[in-house]
Amino acid sequence: MPAKKRCQFRVVYNIPTLNNPDNADPNAKPEMTANPPTQCPSAALRLAGDCPHCQRVFCSTHRTPEAHNCTGMQACRDAAFQANKEKLEREKTVNSKIAQT
Repeated sequence: MPAKKRCQFRVVYNIPTLNNPDNADPNAKPEMTANPPTQCPSAALRLAGDCPHCQRVFCSTHRTPEAHNCTGMQACRDAAFQANKEKLEREKTVNSKIAQT
């Protein structure tokens, strides 16, 4: 039996660290250091986990284009905007369509 597919989202954990632990100032804010990215440990969804824009598979948390910073999201938005624009232009009311009374 093949192993389960894992979510392909790369997670970066930011861990707070103090600059100088010897002179611990209680008011000092810790600096955030980024660890190397690690893969999301969740299993990928079989049906709804495939992203049609970037062709990758994701878990239920990262399956939406917004959640996984999809590379094809801008092209998808542009296509939807263009389709909506054309639809609105077709429905535009002109003088010949207005009923004369």
